[in-house]
Order: sequence, then structure tokens, then C-alpha cells
Amino acid sequence: MKAAVLYGPRDVQVEEVERPKIEASEVLIKVRACGICGSDLHTYKLGMFPELGLPIDSGRILGHEFGGDVVEAGERVEVVKVGDRVTAITMGAMAEYVKVTPFMNLNVFHIPSEVSYEEAATNEPLATSLHAVGVASPIDGETIMVMGAGIVGLGVLQVLKARYSNKVIVADLSQKRLAMAEQLGADIIIDASVDDPYEKLLEIVGPAPQMFYPELSCAVDIAIDCVGKITGIPGVPVVQQLLRIVREGAKAVLVGAYEEMVELDLNVLMIKGLRVLGSFGYGPQEFEEALELIRAGKVSRKLLISHEFTLDEAKEAFETQLRVGEAIKVLLKP
Repeated sequence: MKAAVLYGPRDVQVEEVERPKIEASEVLIKVRACGICGSDLHTYKLGMFPELGLPIDSGRILGHEFGGDVVEAGERVEVVKVGDRVTAITMGAMAEYVKVTPFMNLNVFHIPSEVSYEEAATNEPLATSLHAVGVASPIDGETIMVMGAGIVGLGVLQVLKARYSNKVIVADLSQKRLAMAEQLGADIIIDASVDDPYEKLLEIVGPAPQMFYPELSCAVDIAIDCVGKITGIPGVPVVQQLLRIVREGAKAVLVGAYEEMVELDLNVLMIKGLRVLGSFGYGPQEFEEALELIRAGKVSRKLLISHEFTLDEAKEAFETQLRVGEAIKVLLKP
């Protein structure tokens, strides 16, 4: 079978590898669509998170956002059967086939008839967004700042709009992504390539009452960093901006990965009494909940698929996903 094998930073090669052979408790899935995740991108660009790829010889097959068909099922498998449309929590899906060991309905999920393979390939980042919102624990009426309008940031926006009643502000450097945020219902968008988010928010939402911190804070209750720190992007790291922006006692949720170390003035956290929370991945229930949000039409994921490539075009697909000004979600179609 064909697979996109990563051998090192920016070195991905499409080649013939052995088709997986399944055991009695495994299934083989024909991959129909596979997304390039942010973690895949960090691995491709810098070699980060190599454990998220399936080892093969001296390389790795990336890919864990996908939809496909069960084409073989071992005799001990009961939860799915040949012909089922599924998505799964596994690695190595940037290939024509991937094998999975179904475990107690916790890692293989049926794709509802209303959901396409392509939409199913966006379910994993939606589950990540859903988990981040859960970590934030918003209350209706709060003002929430989302920094970064990539697939996870836009997913956070979608979940907030589907489940809560909040004022949601989205900031990004990309006009394309900001336009999508506005289309998905963002109450306010900020072009961070033009306006300083702190100054703009003071103007839009005003300052928050405070007792101790000497500098004005904005009336923002929750800030969610869906950017992290990207090598080569100049300027003040997003997390530093958010800690300055939010009111005393606010929450800051960190979802984006950090390609570089970031220095923080911990006095800001201490004096403002901030709660800084990390958010990574999701649980099986959130994966299933995300799929139901798509099935029920409460979120639209087709809008976020900006590019589709064949498996043979894997190199071009990765390079396109790196161009944040023009891409949102890039899919490979084996």
C-alpha cells in the first residue's frame, strides 16, 4: 500500500509499504480522508511529538484525524463489522490502510450517515476544542477571548456558540481565518496584524474593575490560547498578551503547542489571581460528543476544509498547511 512516511523535519516521502495484517482482535480500515493535525505539523516542521506517528523502518507514518471503511475484521471483533463507516483514535492514517484494535467502544466510532468522511476527519480537532471549552468551564454571559482562528480555535468558537451564550472575541493574523470566524458567529474579530489586541479590547469591552494590579485590564473573563508559540513568528507571545488582557481572577486556557520556550512574569499571575490551565487532547466521550455535534448540524465542519490533496501530494499538503494565511484544514485523500 502507499503511505506518507516522515523521515525527519520537512522530509516526507510517499512510498510503498507493507499493508497491515490484522490479528483476531483487530480491524483494517480503508482510509478515505485524513487531516493534517497541528501536532503532525509540529512533527513535520521541527521533529516535535514523534510519538504521535506510527514507527515504520527508520521513519514514521503520521495521521490520526480520519474517516474510512472497515474492510477486514478479526473473528473476535464485535463492535464493528466489514462495511461500517468509522473513525478511530489511532495513529498512522496517512496511508491507504490503517489497523486498529477496537476496545470497549472507546476508540472506534461509527460515522453517522449524515456525516461525510471529510467531516469525520475534522472530528478529532473538534474533540480537542470541546475539551478546551470544558477546561474553561464558561458561564453564560461571560466575555471570552479566543486567540488563534485555526481549526482548534474555530472549533472552540463553534462549541461556545452551540452550547453557551457568551460574547466571543476572536483574534488572528490571517484575514481568511478571521473571515471564517465572523461567518461562524464571532461577536468581535480583531486583526492582530493591524491592531494590538490589548488596546483594541480596552476600546471595545472597556477596563475591568480591579483592586491590586497597577495596569488596566480588559473586561475579559476567559482567554483561550489556541496559538502557543510558533517558531519564526515575531512579536510578543500570545500567552503574555492574554495574561495582560484578562481581568483579575480570570482564567487562561493554553491549548496551542509551544515550539519555543516562553518567559512569563509570574507576578502578573500572582497579583491578578489568575488561573492558568493546560488543555491537551480529549477523552472518548468528548470524541463521541464532537461527532454528535456534527451529525446534529450544530456545527458546520465542511466550511473549515480549505484544501484537499491526494496521498501522492503529501509534501505539498504539509507545506500548504504551514501557510496559515491561506489554509485552515488540509486533508489528504488516499
